[in-house]
Amino acid sequence: MTRKKEKPIIFISDLHADRWDREKRESFFEVIDFVEESAAELYILGDIFDFPALKGESIWPKHSDLILKLRALPDRGVPLVYLIGNHDISLRGIELDEDGFVMTYCDRKRPLERVLRGKKVYMEHGHYYDPLFRDHIYDAIDFLREVSGQPVDRKAVDFLRDIVRIFQRKPKSTVADKGIDAEQKNEVGVPSKFLKIWEQAAEQILKRTRCDIVLFGHTHAPAITSMEGLQQWYVNTGDWVDHSTYVELTSGGIVLKDRIAGETLQEAVFAGSA
Repeated sequence: MTRKKEKPIIFISDLHADRWDREKRESFFEVIDFVEESAAELYILGDIFDFPALKGESIWPKHSDLILKLRALPDRGVPLVYLIGNHDISLRGIELDEDGFVMTYCDRKRPLERVLRGKKVYMEHGHYYDPLFRDHIYDAIDFLREVSGQPVDRKAVDFLRDIVRIFQRKPKSTVADKGIDAEQKNEVGVPSKFLKIWEQAAEQILKRTRCDIVLFGHTHAPAITSMEGLQQWYVNTGDWVDHSTYVELTSGGIVLKDRIAGETLQEAVFAGSA
């Protein structure tokens, strides 16, 4: 008797759909079709939309097709879990747990932990480790919501963006370092010199929680990193702005893929599965 092929669990994040060109949009809709046909579950680790780009406008007219396509997955047998990120922070406080669909806000104080394919997996968007984002900013957003009694999407995000801009201000560049600044200016997500922060955070989480895998988004830097040769990994799903990456988890291992390029970028094989 032929054994039924195991369907992978898919992880993806930082879509920022408002920044897509036509190719990115068409490719991601192909990903949804692939997930519907071939995946066991889909986890989105934050930032589907880019509220600062929307400037407080309703997401429905612009993205109704994307929302309906994703929301239909549970009805087609593919459970969907959405972790709220920092670009859709106004959804913080909205908790949905329906049949096949979960939307929740997770951070280092309250992460999402699940046993998937025999591995204990820790998940959060990852913005709390960013040097430009601190707890008090998100507490302030909750305060604005509480005192105004309104969903403070535009006000909250504008407030957050202004705070970030203050931190991002730099002295004028000298001639010698103009090349470096120009390179950093073109980066989307977290500058490469800060990426070690997330690796170190994942290492501490793995030691503290005894999880097998830590999954973050936020940095826009796709990677699978083995932690000191142990059967533990830090995995970042990347993004759909500069990349088109997603992660597959099976009982055999973890695979990082680029959808548009059609390439496997990295792979980690679990012990005993080879």
